Amino acid sequence: MEIVIYILIGLGIIFIALGLSIANFSGNQLYSYYKEQLNDIAYGNLTAADFCARVSELEFDGRIRVSINDKIFGGAYSPSRQLVELSSEVYNSGSVSAIAVTAHELGHALQNKQNPNVLRKNFRFSKVIKVLGKLIFPIFLAAIVLFFLNYGIISLILAGVCLIFFILALALKVSTIKIEKQASKLAMQIMEKMDILTDEQLAHAKKLLKYAGMTYTAEFFSALLFWTFLTKKTKIF
Repeated sequence: MEIVIYILIGLGIIFIALGLSIANFSGNQLYSYYKEQLNDIAYGNLTAADFCARVSELEFDGRIRVSINDKIFGGAYSPSRQLVELSSEVYNSGSVSAIAVTAHELGHALQNKQNPNVLRKNFRFSKVIKVLGKLIFPIFLAAIVLFFLNYGIISLILAGVCLIFFILALALKVSTIKIEKQASKLAMQIMEKMDILTDEQLAHAKKLLKYAGMTYTAEFFSALLFWTFLTKKTKIF
């Protein structure tokens, strides 16, 4: 029995160490590789904006628009506006990084085209989590006060409610990881179909998207292991 306990403790330590590593270094890994691939220009000789417009015509009957937004890193997609937003660095570039970022956002557009409920449910879930985030602190504070006032059972119930809120916040992050992973898979299909990257460049684009996906896993671990005070700050709710 003692050996089992030691094994479980050891596995727990390994899990935490791995989680901390992902949480703290994934962002730097992505940024470094992203900058590196900015120097590799796609042989198709299209800027990211051109690429987006061409895919829009072929896959979405021209409904997907593209614009510049320098408030974001890389890109973003708005289902309600059918709009892909790209930083100017990406918008005007024909690099592997720019094409991969744009393809990922178009992957979200394809997700929305194939099944609008996927992004819609995740968006609604995120709204619920934001509300819970505003409630968790006063509930947790009430639990502490009631504990010192000898209302142990009520305090325990409120603490349990806070724990449920926290688990739901983690569930949203897991849901987002799945959505981002699928968008990257669709992005690879789009890039292969458009045939503007060499096989080697496609491999680099795939690696870049993998690093990008790891940043969402990093957010999950940053939220899960916030109590260690060893992770980068992240928005839990």
